[in-house]
Amino acid sequence: MSDPSATPTPSALTRDEATRLAQSEEIEPRLLEELPAQFPEDEELWKLLVGNPLTPLPAMIYMAERAPASVAAQLLEDRVFLFHNPVVGHALLKNPSLSAADRRRVQWILHETTKEEPERKKTLVQLIREMNTGQKLALAKKGNKDARMILIKDPNDMIALEVINSPRISDDEIINVAQMRDISDKVLRAIANIRRFRANKLVVTSLLHNPKTPVGVSLGLGLPNLTDRELQFLARDRNIPAAVSRAAKQVLDRRAKGPAAKKE
Repeated sequence: MSDPSATPTPSALTRDEATRLAQSEEIEPRLLEELPAQFPEDEELWKLLVGNPLTPLPAMIYMAERAPASVAAQLLEDRVFLFHNPVVGHALLKNPSLSAADRRRVQWILHETTKEEPERKKTLVQLIREMNTGQKLALAKKGNKDARMILIKDPNDMIALEVINSPRISDDEIINVAQMRDISDKVLRAIANIRRFRANKLVVTSLLHNPKTPVGVSLGLGLPNLTDRELQFLARDRNIPAAVSRAAKQVLDRRAKGPAAKKE
């Protein structure tokens, strides 16, 4: 089976075929849902499924209730996932292979999920702070918006850049990030280098008005493509580098002198 994503049904799979499916991150999630039940004693396959961000929640619940100790430990490692999906935590508590210490950890996570939103966010920050680099990189790729907005400010630029490249990040999130003044300039440069984001006028103007955006990046964002009004705001913005506001004024001056000058 050379193309797992084209598989119409997961029934009657060989072990090798199931392994390729479990490792694929370009597949319909429904094709993974029945694999745990089809291979109930395949510990290595279950580990692959637990690590795959596309594995559907019903499959995660199924494994949480029945997983051997090593797979249960892998599930427990991703405490942010359990925090966002308490139903999996409740399933883990039904698992007889869970140690008493791990049971207490799950119970603590489930307790935190019942708190008010401000306290929940504090807990999420704490959970992420305790993760190692590899776990943060994985979370940057598969986590939700709340996790991404915490990781984008991680002192490790590699983690913040993984957030920008997450297939799940939205343009609205990128606009928010482009306006932040407490993140690495490498993140702002990375946003400017991605065609999808450069095509969004709000992303471009957010970058231009951010004093943390490197001057060379700002000058390469296509100032002549902005409207007169957008250029006027830039020319008057005292918080951005003088070279950028000066360049905006120069574009305005050229338009005013040209025969086809546009008036808004």
